[in-house]
Formats: sequence, C-alpha cells, structure tokens
Amino acid sequence: MHFRLICCLVIMLAGLFCFTGCTDETDEFTIPFAPVNFTIDLRSYDHILNNALSYKIFTEKDRRVDSDRFGYAGLLVVTDATGNGIYAYDLCCPYEDDKHIRVEPRDDGKAKCPECGSVFVTMYGNTFGDIMSGFGAPERGPATEALQSYRVMRQNGVYRITN
Repeated sequence: MHFRLICCLVIMLAGLFCFTGCTDETDEFTIPFAPVNFTIDLRSYDHILNNALSYKIFTEKDRRVDSDRFGYAGLLVVTDATGNGIYAYDLCCPYEDDKHIRVEPRDDGKAKCPECGSVFVTMYGNTFGDIMSGFGAPERGPATEALQSYRVMRQNGVYRITN
C-alpha cells in the first residue's frame, strides 16, 4: 500500500516538473537590462514635449541629478499625435543590440536605425490613469522586436520615467 502511494506521488511530481519546466517565458526586455530613472518637466527644461509629435533625447551628458539613469543606450522621449501622451524608449535598436548604435527619431512619430534601416513607430502606446507605455513596434526592416519601452508616470506636473 505504501509502495503504491509513493509510486503515485513520484509519478505526479515528475509530471508536474515536466509541465512546469516547459512553459514559454517571454522577456520583458528586448535589449540588455540597464536601470532607468529620470524626470522630465514640461514646465521648464522639457517644454518642447508639450507639442504633438515632438521628441527629446537624453543620455549620460544630460544628467541633472546623481540618481538619473538613462537605460542601455539613452532615452528617447516622444509625444503622441495629440501632444497628450508621452512615451519613453531606449535608443538601442533591438536588432543591432549594441549600445553605440542608436535609433534616430524623425518628425513623423517614428525612429530609424542608421545601421540596419529598421523603422519603429514611436507615437502610439497605452495610457492607464497616470501611467503611459509606448509600443515602439517595428514597421519595416529586419527588426522583429519593438524598441524597449519604459514606464512614464505623471506625478505632480512632472513625468517620471522608470523600468
């Protein structure tokens, strides 16, 4: 009786490990992880982002306080077609995966990789209350992954970008 119980338990555990070990996991990151922590202020430094389809690039040279972090290759902050949505992406092209190859924003709500030629749509995203997240989907070129998007949170008139 005990032998049967032990056999049943072993078979059940083996089955459980087999099924849970074979799950499909998707990464949240399309490029190597790097911390992001940056604040933009539309009332002063970053007033250009009050306009529809505008953008601004931030890299280490744009550090305002010691705690500022800019992701893997730097930040691309864009506005949507209405000027109300703000989305933040890493400048690194996910196809090239090289922090020195940075996508270049265009005035039409898109960004293009100068190396592989992939074009990413940056002007669309989701807004949930005061939290915004861009899509950054590839439109053409060899890239199949979207630009790495970062969370943008509206807090007391400023926008905090984090991952």
